[in-house]
This record gives sequence, C-alpha cells and structure tokens, in this order.
Amino acid sequence: MDIDFKTDVHLRHHKLRTLFIENPDAERIYDAIADIVGEYRAAQNFGGKFEAQGLAVLGPSGAGKTQSAIQALLRLGLAETIIGDSLRPYLMVELSANASLRGLCADVLREYGWTANQRDTAQTIWNNVSNYIRDLKTYVIILDEIQHVRTAGPKDRAALRDFLKSLVQPRGTVVIPILVGMSSFHEVLISDDQLRRRYKRVHMQPLDPVIDPKRAIQTLARYVSAAEMTMEKSVESREFAARLIHTSGYAFGELCVYCRAGIKMAMFENSQSVGIEHFAAAFRHNTDCLPAVNPFIAVDFRNIQISEPPIDT
Repeated sequence: MDIDFKTDVHLRHHKLRTLFIENPDAERIYDAIADIVGEYRAAQNFGGKFEAQGLAVLGPSGAGKTQSAIQALLRLGLAETIIGDSLRPYLMVELSANASLRGLCADVLREYGWTANQRDTAQTIWNNVSNYIRDLKTYVIILDEIQHVRTAGPKDRAALRDFLKSLVQPRGTVVIPILVGMSSFHEVLISDDQLRRRYKRVHMQPLDPVIDPKRAIQTLARYVSAAEMTMEKSVESREFAARLIHTSGYAFGELCVYCRAGIKMAMFENSQSVGIEHFAAAFRHNTDCLPAVNPFIAVDFRNIQISEPPIDT
C-alpha cells in the first residue's frame, strides 16, 4: 500500500469526521442553548441587567455532548475561534484534573493565550479573564469535563459551586456558562438550591438496543453516502445494528466513531462497499482481540464487555 493511497484514505476519512449527524439529544441541546442565547441577546438590546441561565449537558462518555453543544452554537451563528482572533464570542475550555477554583480560572485564561503566574490567586486570574471577556466580546463559555469538580476537596468544591453561581448573577455584562460532563455531576447541581434553579439540564440518553437499531443503520447510511460508497446487506440488518450499538457502549457519539472506522477499513481495502467484515477488522485493529471477543463476529456478543478507549476522536 503506497503512501499516496494511504494519504488519500486519511483525507477521505477526515471529511467524514467533519460531518455532524443530527440526533434527538443534539436537538434538545440546541433548543436549550437557543433559548438561553435568545434571552441574552434580547436583554442586550434593551441594555438592562440580565440574570443569565446556565446549561449543564450531562451524559456518558462518548455520547457526543461537547460536539452537540458546539454544533448548536454554530447554528446560532457562533463559529469556533482561535487565540489571536479579534472577537471570541464563545470559548471552549477543557478543564484539567486539578479540580480547584484557581485551576479552573487558569484553564480559562490559557484558552485566551496566557499562562497564569504561579503566585496569582483565583481572583487575580479571573480579573484578567474578565478583561478578555469584555475586550473580545465573549458571552458563552463551555466548561468541559465539569465532573472534575466532584473530585475536589470540600473547601475547593464549595468555592467552585459559589463560582458557578456567580457566573449567572444579574449584571450588565454576563457570560452564559455551558457545563459539559459526566452524568455524575448531576449530584453537584442538585446539592445546592441556587445551582439547581439557575442551570438547565439536558441528559443525553444511552442508545436502546430495542428502539434504536433503525437510527443506527440510518446513521451509518449517512456516512456511507458521504463517502460515496454503498452498504452491503450484512450491515443493513437489526442484528448488525445491535452489534454496532453494543460495541459503541450504547453511546451515540461512539457509534458515529465506529461507523467511520468501518468505512475507513473498507477504504483501505479499496472497496466500494462497506460490510460487517470491515467493522470486525476495525475492532480487531483497535483491540488486537481474538475472534471470540470481537462483537462483530462472536455469537454471544452481548456478553462481551466493551472497555477499550475510543478508536477515534
């Protein structure tokens, strides 16, 4: 297999990665964000103080939480930006495992292109962040991996809770916080009455092996069509859909990953069609597993525990 052919496959596969697949959970996230942003924009037009409402997007790993939030903002006219852009209407911040208020503030400052000094307090860092929020017209901040707050000690956890509440206090200039994380963060939200009232919640649901097979096949069909390929009969059945859903850990985002992985294997074989053998090869390539524990081959696939990391991001 020559280098040019491999490069072509990687380019074709990358185009699939940029394709966003609509789904009911993503639509609910869009509705919630559109409502909050719409209220913010209306308040800005009237020039009064606005009590922002935050949003928590919660669900299992691989569900597509972050991408759904970003896609919702794109539909509202807020495109992704990078350090150095003159306007940054929204900021995407992946929180580090250092679950402290100072750590969170430092992570946000880093997304603006600056590193906090070791001696700076959380308040000092946030004062710097506030200047960037004002100057770069930021009004949405996505705080990803928010479940790290649960791992903080009692003092840090209390400080973080107070900070999250302060973000939605009535004032002339506010930011809309979108918290993205695992379902376990729900415990933090409901542990405080003010947090519970001020943050809407959207819980992304796991795929149902009984209800969602058609949805799984339609998702694969969308990717296959975008790749200008065809589907073989072996990937059009409910049984294949059940295998795909199980392999994806019942998470829609990860299902999209496996759809692309199977297609990529077919591309490497220079095939014009995608079959179940390509999905089996993709799983084997990722896990180096025996056929007996490959969910696309094994008879009793439902009893195979899927614990491998995502094969694509």
